[in-house]
Amino acid sequence: MDINLSEFLNLSEAEQAQYARGKSILFAQQFTREDLDFHCRLANASRFIHARDEGADFMSQLLRNKVCLNFFIQPSSRTFLSFNTAQTYLGMKRMSVRDLKISSVSKGESLADSIRTFISYVDLVVMRHPDEHAGAASFWVSEKAHRRIKVGGEEVAIPIISGGSGTKQHPTQALLDIYTLEDAFKNVGGIDGKTLMLVGDLKRGRTVRSLSYLMKNYQDVKLLFAAPDKYQMGEDICEFLDQHGIQYAKIESIEKGLAEADGIYMTRIQDEWDDLAPTSGHVKANENFIFKEAFLDKMKPHCCLMHPLPKRDEIEESIDYVDDPRVYYWRQERNGMWMRVAIIAELFKVADQIIDKAIEMGFKG
Repeated sequence: MDINLSEFLNLSEAEQAQYARGKSILFAQQFTREDLDFHCRLANASRFIHARDEGADFMSQLLRNKVCLNFFIQPSSRTFLSFNTAQTYLGMKRMSVRDLKISSVSKGESLADSIRTFISYVDLVVMRHPDEHAGAASFWVSEKAHRRIKVGGEEVAIPIISGGSGTKQHPTQALLDIYTLEDAFKNVGGIDGKTLMLVGDLKRGRTVRSLSYLMKNYQDVKLLFAAPDKYQMGEDICEFLDQHGIQYAKIESIEKGLAEADGIYMTRIQDEWDDLAPTSGHVKANENFIFKEAFLDKMKPHCCLMHPLPKRDEIEESIDYVDDPRVYYWRQERNGMWMRVAIIAELFKVADQIIDKAIEMGFKG
């Protein structure tokens, strides 16, 4: 790392992503189409071999000498559990810090010093943090620190994986969303040429922002942003889409986009970021942006309904129990575990071993 921390944090995300590429996972912009296709294949291969005792035993030996810290100081269920399970499947030892009150941060320790401490003991840090710069700062600290581990025969700094950073980035969620979309569209030509409708709090929704960044890797994709004005997609994402020639439109209700959408991605209102959020309960979803069971009759036959979860009132509860394969969000949740297996396996250079073993066992993907 040839620049100081202040200089690094003043770079654009795209510039920071070039430093992190292949070393840590901080930004959705790091990934190319080739990367995404490979991670999806690797997730499928991991899933295939783990379903068999021989394959599960094989995977559990791959990273048995590695230790991971899950540093989550924002609430998390799915991201934390899916990373924890992925690490288990790969044989990693696991530790966690989930409460700042039991960390030296509560004594005034800086993030930089905390990260220096963590990487003295572990080989990977997965972190969720409210500060949008926390992941990038932690990456810089790790690169500048003296400790190195051997990965694929090379000496490397301790990798940092963002499990969500501020309101802007959630790169591993975006990868699992791509994995889910590829599965949903496997019989209709994949993601190329599809229209995705993103619904809800798009302004502060790091999941939909990160997914939007990844659309640069696909051809003839169109995005529909269905949100109230106060929650509409940020201008930085719109400018990015303009720069990459990606079509998008802002619409005033779900119904406006139902007939056109190949995929519908619902999100809740992110009122935890709102200083004026109610002290009890939550901000309710606007009626125009609630997905109703009746909408299933208007969706395309191959359309998928997704949600990063947790959800509240933006999807009618009855939809959880309908027998409709287009309701994808519970499968999307489980897909996160397999994509995070792939992410860690690729970072630690054991991906080819998984794919080779899968082919040996009959994998055709």
